[in-house]
Amino acid sequence: MTEFLDLIIARIAEAFGNNAYLTTFVISMIPMIEVRGAIPVATQMGMHPAVAYVFSAVSALVVCPILVFGLRPVLNAMKRTSWFKKLAALVEDLFRGKAQKIEQKAQTEASSAELAVKARRKRVWTLALGIFAFVAIPLPMTGVWTGSAIAAFIDLKPRYSIPAVVLGNFCASAIIALLTLVLGDKSSLILMILFIFVLISIVGLFVTLFIKRSRRQKQEQKALVFSDRKDENPDSDDERKDDSASEQ
Repeated sequence: MTEFLDLIIARIAEAFGNNAYLTTFVISMIPMIEVRGAIPVATQMGMHPAVAYVFSAVSALVVCPILVFGLRPVLNAMKRTSWFKKLAALVEDLFRGKAQKIEQKAQTEASSAELAVKARRKRVWTLALGIFAFVAIPLPMTGVWTGSAIAAFIDLKPRYSIPAVVLGNFCASAIIALLTLVLGDKSSLILMILFIFVLISIVGLFVTLFIKRSRRQKQEQKALVFSDRKDENPDSDDERKDDSASEQ
């Protein structure tokens, strides 16, 4: 497995002219890979660990403002097309569901506050802390991409959500950088574990989207059957109203 990963790293580096900075920059912006793969690759290409940490963390944040400000408009535009509207709906449901979990927790925390101002502040900080914790955990589905997408669907101003993503990303980068230093020449183990997690996450994501799509289709079919029955018996509601009126 490690030889296979070394071969992939070598091919990626060759594709970018063996430029460590360009290679790190591109890898750090790949969804589910980000700093978790960029930092070990950067150190293996000869970059100083401290430089690899800072450069990878900053590079991964390029997509943050793009997603926070642009994800929902893009999805709304996709939903107006016949080709991409189902995909946009699935993506929106996925991230909106994660956002609602964080919002529900924040609402529970804020409801215990006595004053309205204090409750609002409690809710803002709880939401920001939730985004930070989500991004700070260095797992494939908890990076800048996912955290920024969730922030786009949370009722939280960008001046709070973006710093939460930034700080969470630097925290996750620090964890990966520390593991890279501890493992030394065996830092490819991080890439191997990441590779396995990515495969599991991709399979889980497709299963989740398939289940949600199946549920949505069943709901649409039920609604269609109900509508057809109502069209077949248009006078049933009127008869019920007449009966109730006559009883009165």
